[in-house]
Amino acid sequence: MSNAGQTTLSPHGDPRAWVDAWAGSDALARVVAAWGGEPVGGRDPAAWLAYLEDFSQRWDFRGGRERNLVEDPDLSPELAELVLAAAGELGMRGTTAPARHRYDHVVILGGLVRACLARPRHAAGLLAAGNVTPGRVIALGGFRALRGDEETLVAELLGDASVTDEYHAMRAGVEAAFGLSAPVATRGEPSDVVGAAWEVSDYATAAGIPVHVVAAPSSEPGTRRANTPDTYAWLVDESGWLRPGDALLLVTTDIYAPYQGADAIRMLTVPHDIAVDVAGIEPGGVDPRLAQPFAAHNYLQEIRSTIRSLRLLDTALSA
Repeated sequence: MSNAGQTTLSPHGDPRAWVDAWAGSDALARVVAAWGGEPVGGRDPAAWLAYLEDFSQRWDFRGGRERNLVEDPDLSPELAELVLAAAGELGMRGTTAPARHRYDHVVILGGLVRACLARPRHAAGLLAAGNVTPGRVIALGGFRALRGDEETLVAELLGDASVTDEYHAMRAGVEAAFGLSAPVATRGEPSDVVGAAWEVSDYATAAGIPVHVVAAPSSEPGTRRANTPDTYAWLVDESGWLRPGDALLLVTTDIYAPYQGADAIRMLTVPHDIAVDVAGIEPGGVDPRLAQPFAAHNYLQEIRSTIRSLRLLDTALSA
């Protein structure tokens, strides 16, 4: 059960050991038991993850909705406390330091408006402090329309009513964080079909480091927007920036670090030999105005996300 709370994932370690440790952790077992689930009972990792994916459907509070549109379920204080403690042990709470100094790529993952502002600022801070030296900075997102409180946050934090989607929120966040003006080039393919459009804005820092903000297309255009695996697929298949043997640092919010890291290892490390580390951050630590308190049900939702991603990674590692 060692390293069950590890959020720095690397092929120089052992992804298989990390999958087994996370899925078989005491922390996860306590959460499953609290909802009446079974113990692992000697099942192999594949069978156990299959059981967990089915069992964790009760924690799918989104039902296809965006994360900020989910209604809070009624959980007892005792259950909430148990989940929050487990999330800490599972590597879903707290800022993680990068595992190394030199990276070929620092990849900032997109998300809700707070994430589009906090994650670039954290990445820029790592560079400014000399903690990380990258060959390139890439901000990955998509053309997801802003919903719920995001429009209010844009008005309050950016003062720019023209920002109406994740991609342009990420552009604004990257420009502010790295002190950039307008992009030196923009390319892409517009489309009225949901998820089909893509666009890349290219910049360079004062030190000459290339910076790119990407709206990646969906793998199911016409059905849904791009998700995190879609952005990884575009990055490795279409960008032309990644090479076997490269080292890549993902910057994301702490609650999402395990599942997004597992997807990155499955899609980048296993088939392409790209070393992946994950830096999870607390947005409020970057700027108190960006604080995003997560409740127990939010962690349950992302525990389910991690279970599903680990199951896919387990299959890829076993192929």
